[in-house]
Amino acid sequence: MRLLLIITDYGSFNNFLSELVIKMRDKGHEIDVLCSDEKVINVKDKYDYAGMGINIHFAAFPRGFNVISQFKASLQIHKLINRISPDLIHIHFTTGIFTTVFYKKPATITIGTIHGLGFPMVKGLRRFIFKCVEFFAIKRLDSVWVLNNYDYNILKMNNKTFMIDSVGLGCDLKKFNINLFDHQKINVRENLGINNEDFVIAYTGRFVNFKGFDLVVRSFLELNKNYPSTFKLILIGGNDSIHPSGLTRAEENAYLSDPDIVKIGFTNEVEKYLAVSDVFLFPSLKEGMPVCIIEALSMGKPVITANTRGCNDLIQDQINGILLSDKPTADEIVNAVLLLKNTPELLAELGNNALKNRESYSREVFIDKQIKVYDSILKT
Repeated sequence: MRLLLIITDYGSFNNFLSELVIKMRDKGHEIDVLCSDEKVINVKDKYDYAGMGINIHFAAFPRGFNVISQFKASLQIHKLINRISPDLIHIHFTTGIFTTVFYKKPATITIGTIHGLGFPMVKGLRRFIFKCVEFFAIKRLDSVWVLNNYDYNILKMNNKTFMIDSVGLGCDLKKFNINLFDHQKINVRENLGINNEDFVIAYTGRFVNFKGFDLVVRSFLELNKNYPSTFKLILIGGNDSIHPSGLTRAEENAYLSDPDIVKIGFTNEVEKYLAVSDVFLFPSLKEGMPVCIIEALSMGKPVITANTRGCNDLIQDQINGILLSDKPTADEIVNAVLLLKNTPELLAELGNNALKNRESYSREVFIDKQIKVYDSILKT
């Protein structure tokens, strides 16, 4: 089989789907990957893709609904499709799906994975436009796959919509294993300037407002003001040039100069920083199935998150974390952090519960399920 995997940016492919294509290649399939050359998640390549026989192609994926830009990009993609003649096309993200099918539906069997519908998250005219765009794109797919119950309930009346039979894309349990860090925690904390008595909060993701980054910063600044020398915040990730952080200029200056906020940037060593954290904070307003929460749970870390799509598929309130409201405030976050800080037995219980479903979080589960989907489609 020759598989063409289309995803909007190279960084997302490298971070989330590289293991899948390597496994497919090991099974004797020919793999092409089409993406933009952007690295929103800017980390080192996990593999030598060219050396391993993975064909990487680049194209522009416009961010927006400019008809001319979308048509040109879609035409370029179809020229590639005609040239390589894949047996199956799999597209990730709504933006990738829309751009690919804008010109026309490919003649090859084409499936798509939606990592969170966009239209339910906006209001007014934008909601109408987003809905038209997404349903237009879905109509041109042979089947569509979703990651969470919220999206499935919206699309399930469509007989070509399916739920991925895994916990999202999972994570690498060999890396995200708290037992590997029993003898390293002290050194890691010392290198980060974290004292043994500090209560450590971690955040992983892009520094954008719809992922709750602004709430993370505001709540921490409030905690630090009222409880100095008590908390540390580890920020893993970075800015996105397209989306705002949600912070005011004063708030941005405050967090950039705060010595109690450890700024890691994008890294391939997320697990190392989770290992020295007490809780994981991710008050995102719109997700598909957040890999960062899966990683935190795999490390036995309680998660404080919003009661929103994807997040509430993973977190049960007072079981493996704390669910805030669907539009949380900084005060809610402060109260949740203080509850876990001041109730160590609850913190330990939530952490232990996080590990109970650990095996289901494996990326190998996702990969095996995904390959079975490919096999079943090509057999029909």
